Amino acid sequence: MPYYEPKQLFSKTRKGDLEHVYYLYGADHVQVEQLTTLITRKATAGNIEMGLTKFDGQNLELKTLAEAAQQFSMFSPCNCIQVHDFQVETLTDGQFQFLTSIIKSIADATILIFDITGFDPKKGKKLAQGKTKKFIDCIAKHGAVCEAVQRTTLVLAKEMIALAERQKRKMTIDGAEELVQLCMGNTLILRSEVEKLCAYVENGGTITKELIHDMTTPQLESTTFQLAKAVVSQRPKAALEELDKLFAMRIQRTAILHAIASAFVDLYRASVALHHGKQALDVKGDFHYSYDFVVQNAFRDCRKISTSHLRICIKILRDLEENMNSGSCNERIMLETAITKMLAIAGGNYDTYRPGDYRRGKV
Repeated sequence: MPYYEPKQLFSKTRKGDLEHVYYLYGADHVQVEQLTTLITRKATAGNIEMGLTKFDGQNLELKTLAEAAQQFSMFSPCNCIQVHDFQVETLTDGQFQFLTSIIKSIADATILIFDITGFDPKKGKKLAQGKTKKFIDCIAKHGAVCEAVQRTTLVLAKEMIALAERQKRKMTIDGAEELVQLCMGNTLILRSEVEKLCAYVENGGTITKELIHDMTTPQLESTTFQLAKAVVSQRPKAALEELDKLFAMRIQRTAILHAIASAFVDLYRASVALHHGKQALDVKGDFHYSYDFVVQNAFRDCRKISTSHLRICIKILRDLEENMNSGSCNERIMLETAITKMLAIAGGNYDTYRPGDYRRGKV
């Protein structure tokens, strides 16, 4: 049964060994996109613009797909078709049978790719269910299926070390893992950051952990977690410095607020899990976290503050959003006010929670 890991399928495709139909999905969207690009490039001999037909899976007409799958390309070796983010579960039984008949009778000169990055075909479960499972099994019989599972921090760190070594620069495993966390595991951003760091360091030099901290472009999720960490550790200066970074990114207020709230929810989940004897792997599985380090960091930092105080911090952020959405306001002042109150809560200066009006600066 041709179920492939990304590394296997990359190697097979680079050799020009192509299947007639593919189903590419998984939590590592970057690898899914890279595989899709590589297959289309090989199938069209590099002439992607002229040799590739793209369909939006949200508005796919099966009859149109069937007609396209029987055509021949005048501009490339193969008639290459890409269907992006198609949800099989939306089909009726009759439509599903028609779709599988397309797969079974696909023309020899056609390569059909179903790539999924906009949703989880497994819906958080260990295996796909229903029509999705049947569809994947059908493609596996007639082509190739590949799930790009999210790589661990250690695996990504070793890849970044190897990338630096190819450019004759050195990087420690601690520094590489720190870079992975700062970039939230996004491989496209990671590669860009390594290229930048290598350009800064002389040939044969070492990319230090300090240099990584100083030069890596801040990311929303990692910065908001550092802000939350500073709050629970009662470090006001560090918390406001992280807030400065967030505003310097010119990100919309809604995104900033939601990211900060998510960081505190991570800490709260970890705190509750600890009190009930659960482990980091339990939390990762229950809430479908992509990276171990997000949960492990939450378990480490949640010990610095009580569960009840974390609950109050989340309520403060809830009130902050309500106040921000109810009228005009100075967003910076309101965020600083909320952070100040959370710092006081973390320090044990408030034992009870009182809703506040952040537009007037009262807490």
